Amino acid sequence: MNIDWSQLITKAMKDAAVQAAQLAAAKAELSGRNIKALAQIARIQERIDTIGFGIEVGEATEEDEAEQAALLINLKTWKTYKFALGKVTVQPTWYAAPVWPVEPVVPVIVADPQTVAADLI
Repeated sequence: MNIDWSQLITKAMKDAAVQAAQLAAAKAELSGRNIKALAQIARIQERIDTIGFGIEVGEATEEDEAEQAALLINLKTWKTYKFALGKVTVQPTWYAAPVWPVEPVVPVIVADPQTVAADLI
């Protein structure tokens, strides 16, 4: 009987493969969450800036200013979330059982071109 030792798979090798898969999945999840957070931050900031232009030229209404104030709070929440995502990898449970920060509420922005385009599809 000949044994082909190149075909040997040890428990350590199996464990390493499981850990590598867990790490890859956790990195993919973290990347997706970061991409979504950055997109929301940019979207909210764009609306805040647009309303700011209206305020600057004296055409913004009280409703516009109230919307901007609410969005500033939401923007801070999303930035806090993005910052918390940056700390996930230093958790003692990273990558096997990461504790994800709670994702903030996505604000409704009526004038958001992305939302309008999605409604047309």
